[in-house]
Amino acid sequence: MSSAEPAPQRPGIAGRVAAAIIGAQALACAVIAVVFPLVAARDAGLSTASHLMFGVFTALFAAGLALVARGLWRGLSWPRTATLVWLVVLLPVGLTLLQSGWSLGGALILVSSVAAILAVAAEIRGGA
Repeated sequence: MSSAEPAPQRPGIAGRVAAAIIGAQALACAVIAVVFPLVAARDAGLSTASHLMFGVFTALFAAGLALVARGLWRGLSWPRTATLVWLVVLLPVGLTLLQSGWSLGGALILVSSVAAILAVAAEIRGGA
């Protein structure tokens, strides 16, 4: 017998909300991966290689988050842990942005992270 994961269940509203939030964060990472090296190259505080490596690293995060969002959307259970870890890591980022004067960005990260954490918790209670 195979120990493969059971067939996916249709996710509830909470699972779809979590998938949408993670998908939006994946899209934001993809945009940052492309835009940051271009904008940072103008100021040239770091080398071009540093800017490119930041873009590559951020693109890898975007790809990983896109896979997690796809898994959540399909109702798989494995992306839940990755989602919770990512969102817990984002909480101090949001707090730091709030405290440093980037109120809109910090609030957006905090609100979306807390909403997605609650959605994943509701999906775990209701679906698994």
